[in-house]
Amino acid sequence: MSATALFVYDYSITGGVERVNANLANLFLKNNIECSFIISLRSVHDTPEIKFPDHLVPVILFKNEKEKNISGKLESTLRQHNITTLIFQGDNMTIVLEVQKAARQANCRSVLHYHGSPYGYLRKYIYREDIIANPLNIFKLLWSRIVYPFKKAKLRKVITNATGGFVCVSEGVRKELLELCSLPGNLEKNIWSIPNPLTFDRNETINLQKKYMVVYISRLHRKHKNSMMAVKAWALIEKKFPGWQLYILGDGVLRSAMEKFCTQHQLLHVHFTGMVSNVKEYVRDSSVSILTSDCEGLGMGLLESASYKNALLVTNADGGVSDIVVDGSTGFMVERNDVKLFAERLSTLMSDELLRKKMGDAAFKRLENFDDAVIVARWMQLLKPII
Repeated sequence: MSATALFVYDYSITGGVERVNANLANLFLKNNIECSFIISLRSVHDTPEIKFPDHLVPVILFKNEKEKNISGKLESTLRQHNITTLIFQGDNMTIVLEVQKAARQANCRSVLHYHGSPYGYLRKYIYREDIIANPLNIFKLLWSRIVYPFKKAKLRKVITNATGGFVCVSEGVRKELLELCSLPGNLEKNIWSIPNPLTFDRNETINLQKKYMVVYISRLHRKHKNSMMAVKAWALIEKKFPGWQLYILGDGVLRSAMEKFCTQHQLLHVHFTGMVSNVKEYVRDSSVSILTSDCEGLGMGLLESASYKNALLVTNADGGVSDIVVDGSTGFMVERNDVKLFAERLSTLMSDELLRKKMGDAAFKRLENFDDAVIVARWMQLLKPII
């Protein structure tokens, strides 16, 4: 009997991609779409931090050994388990090409599930203060411009190989790909926009008791996430709002630097929770959700926040943030790395309860575009020849 599998780089960690795959597996299960395996390139932890559906059989390609000949190891795994459809995570283009090669050789249909923005792959987000702090960053910026055409060619090769489907998690990313690559019709039709399934029940949002809380939900990284911007903006306004709290939900290499910044600036109302499994409780109680990314495929934290009628404040990231946030309607959008304006917009939201409610209601209504029925219909249409 043939089978369908999901493929991720590390199913054991807690991140947006891992949560999306767990949610997608649950959505498939609920709608009788066959999916039997979760293939993980590696596994840092013995037990996954995210709860995957019980029926999903984990297969780890490289446990302790060095990752080499990925395509060969994956091909044998696909053949061994008679996997005929592979829906796989794709942001590292070198690994993507290896996966596509393995699938071709195993006569397996591969569907690339692209969670990021192509500009996140092609660009270096380096700002003036980055160069001032470390002048060597200017060479990184120059190098990124030199290799840009070669990386773009690799991206086009990935798209050309994606005959089984190239699924973007937002319409914004789909438009970026089409604009970047000038694809002919036979390739353009293989690129789909299918948003991530919602994780929270929208019916729970009738009697919300919102608190003076702001939440930031993200990996704490400089690359793509620009996480330090969250506490830098908060530092400009905390004294003006002594009753408000900022909760940082996430972990990463920038956490210690962000905590040190808060100590140095005597910020008394910033709380670092690390990775949490009860994101819903924080989002349900909070009033505003912020995101400071340079690029974002969609932003699961934003969808979850809109589910609980939070007003949204984001940067104008490459990717699909604009699928959710309409500036002045469902929230505010400011230019990337503009700390001062970001703080001003956050201050506006914290000062005006009626505005927060109006924007929260508008964000909630916009979720109609992300209804599970719409998502299931698109996946079934894509997978129709094989289900």
